Amino acid sequence: MAALNWSDSLVLDLPFMDREHQAFVDLIERVDVADDAQLALAWSDLVACTTNHFAREDLWMQSSGFASRKDHIVQHRVVLEVMREGLVHARERRFLQVREMARQLRSWYVKHVQTMDAALALHLRGRRFDPATSATSPACAAFTVLEPTGH
Repeated sequence: MAALNWSDSLVLDLPFMDREHQAFVDLIERVDVADDAQLALAWSDLVACTTNHFAREDLWMQSSGFASRKDHIVQHRVVLEVMREGLVHARERRFLQVREMARQLRSWYVKHVQTMDAALALHLRGRRFDPATSATSPACAAFTVLEPTGH
């Protein structure tokens, strides 16, 4: 399985977006290294963080008038729906399905950041967008400090 590591290829030079993306990468790494006993919690944390991140991104797109927001928002919704199916798989101890979802999610994520999010970052920089006036919660801060546990 190819790991998803934070690298220059994911940096959009927009600190508030880059922090959000770094949090996602950290959490997908937790999923990757989780044993079966830890996988459901790691996946649940990833889904919660991604839900919050997508909601903030959707808000940024709406409030800044991003022209391609409808397609971008639809992609967020579809991916979240699939990720939530992963919660069911994890609860039912179908760990191979969750691990396959994580593998596919990593591949999708790189493409999403380098295309759709890159376009959004360019738009937001051009608008001199300030997320403090449009988003109220920090970038998944509660999830970036969690370490895998034996639960």
